[in-house]
Amino acid sequence: MVDGRGSWGNLAGGVIATVGPLVAAGLGQAVDVPTWAPAIPAVGVVTGMAVRDWVTSRPWSERAFRLAAGVAAGGWAVWSTITGPWNLANLVVGGSVAAAGWLVAPAFAPEDASQPANATQRDKLPEPAGRCAYWKALIEKICRVQPVTVADFGDWPNGAGFTLGVEFAPGSGDTWTALRDNATRLASSVHPRLPKGCMISAVEGDLQGTAVVRIPTVYALAKDVPLPDDTDRLSIWGDLPIRLNEDTTTAVVNLRQASGLIAGQRGGGKTNLLKVLIGQLLRCQDNVTWVADLNGGGLAVPFMLPYAEGEVTTPPIDWVASTAEEVVLMARVAAAIAADRKARYAGLTARSGGDLLPVTRDLPQITIVVDETAEVDDDPAARAAMDALRKVQRIGRAEAVNVIFSALRATQDTIPVSLRKQSSLKLCGPVEDDTELEYMLPGARVRSADLVHPGTFFLRRGDQGAAVRQIKVYRTLPDKIRRLVLATDGHRAQVDRAGQQVGAGIYGERLQRLQHWLDRLAGRPTSASVPVAPPDPNPPVVPAAGARPSTGRHAVSEEAPPLTAAERDERRRRAREGLRRMAHRQQFREMEPEQLGSIFNELVADLRPAAEQDGASWRPELLIELARDAGPEGIGPTEMQRILGTRGVTVSMKTINKWVGKLADEGRLRKLDGGRYTT
Repeated sequence: MVDGRGSWGNLAGGVIATVGPLVAAGLGQAVDVPTWAPAIPAVGVVTGMAVRDWVTSRPWSERAFRLAAGVAAGGWAVWSTITGPWNLANLVVGGSVAAAGWLVAPAFAPEDASQPANATQRDKLPEPAGRCAYWKALIEKICRVQPVTVADFGDWPNGAGFTLGVEFAPGSGDTWTALRDNATRLASSVHPRLPKGCMISAVEGDLQGTAVVRIPTVYALAKDVPLPDDTDRLSIWGDLPIRLNEDTTTAVVNLRQASGLIAGQRGGGKTNLLKVLIGQLLRCQDNVTWVADLNGGGLAVPFMLPYAEGEVTTPPIDWVASTAEEVVLMARVAAAIAADRKARYAGLTARSGGDLLPVTRDLPQITIVVDETAEVDDDPAARAAMDALRKVQRIGRAEAVNVIFSALRATQDTIPVSLRKQSSLKLCGPVEDDTELEYMLPGARVRSADLVHPGTFFLRRGDQGAAVRQIKVYRTLPDKIRRLVLATDGHRAQVDRAGQQVGAGIYGERLQRLQHWLDRLAGRPTSASVPVAPPDPNPPVVPAAGARPSTGRHAVSEEAPPLTAAERDERRRRAREGLRRMAHRQQFREMEPEQLGSIFNELVADLRPAAEQDGASWRPELLIELARDAGPEGIGPTEMQRILGTRGVTVSMKTINKWVGKLADEGRLRKLDGGRYTT
């Protein structure tokens, strides 16, 4: 039937609609059918046409016109069967009605049906026939893909949007990335317009060649939601809730093996996010939290305040490093614990049936939260700490020594490429330039402008290609943190005994070195800052009444007279010197005996007169023979001297060290790790 559109197909339909009743009436009169018989097919045709128009959601004006045309054609056919179709009056009436219908048909066409005569079907957007049909047309036009099939997965529980499933045409080569790369253009093309911050996202479906598209229609992330009062115990193996997604599903992170990276400019909610993460980590009964913060330890303040004031018996944050020197110590101890666990618990890990250390309350994970990575890395005294923390990131995944880094800028100078690639959990808040988002979240195609309110972040759990969701983090305040600290006191884990032994005095005296910071936090009178070096030989002084007793050798008298500038400089000098000595001792403790012996012999070699020790049977080629006999494991200088002595060859260690170095430079020997040599 005529539908009001001036195409050749509709012209042919109009001709058929005009000639059809004439032929039907002629055949009916020729076979002498009953006069009521033509009414039956006419009613069937009109009914079928009305049902089809309703299913295809044609506009009501066009439905009414097509129904009137069908009734007129059916009525003319019945009348002509009775009176004869070839009657001149019947032909004139039928032709006049058909011509009138053809002339008035365009008046019943929908407004958006008018297109330029030379416009192609690809450039035209068909009128929406339901939500799926609308988005099918929009996706095909904006994303320039071959015809797709769209399924409606339903509205979100909070009514703020809906989800669609898209299946691309077989053989088209189109993928979900076409939707991801054009998500911004899709959002700007929707009618009615979407509110600012509503970000269309697309991810690959369960099958290749499919996609899942999430379309928010209401910006649901404007309201701050306080951190719930839930203090039930959690496990580091499970997901930690940090807020709700835009569709009211829970946004979670998992920190058992995923190293974290957080970036965002000041005022964007990064510190609040770190506090939420620390709060959830405190609820984990199989995790110990350390914090490295060079901004005076400000991140740890609300958590440690109840401990400083004596409200809890154990520090909620097991180790706080608020100075560059302390960060160095923390990082080296963490790396040493990770290395020790790799060897010590290899059998336990294998028997557990996986490749991850089976973390429990007695063998907890250590999670280090690093605030302001750029400031740590920019301090020359802390660069070694960052190197050690990156080492922990590389080797600590399976051994349950994890690191969460944070930075103000998502740029290569603040976040090295290696650090970014090793972090499978990424959260990025508002940044100055969208290129920072591309560096932080490669391939995400997101804009910082979509993060409208503070506390909103882009979350990616997984490597490049994983879905990026926009979330808003819980809002946490000091009173919430205090209640959480009090509720979890006594339930938090402690570093295992083996880890404490590896940390030795550096770990054991961490709270003594922090005592000045704790006293200042609690508002108690303090004197000059306590050095991190070995303590002065001065005996401890009993503190005044009412003050928290200071244990250990670092106790400071409240009544000590103020120090002069020269005395403060001297104390700092001694602190730095003591730190260097402790670092060297820690390094020597980790060396193999063979390597330690080689270094010792190198240091004292100059004290020995070589001429009196080198015998006539000595020649440098003997060192090459010994290295060849030792095979791929190699041999050290001390062992070389011992074997040569058993063969009656007298040679000094100074001579051996000189020649192994020279032969290694010439390529005749190859130096291995641990100070050993092979050919």
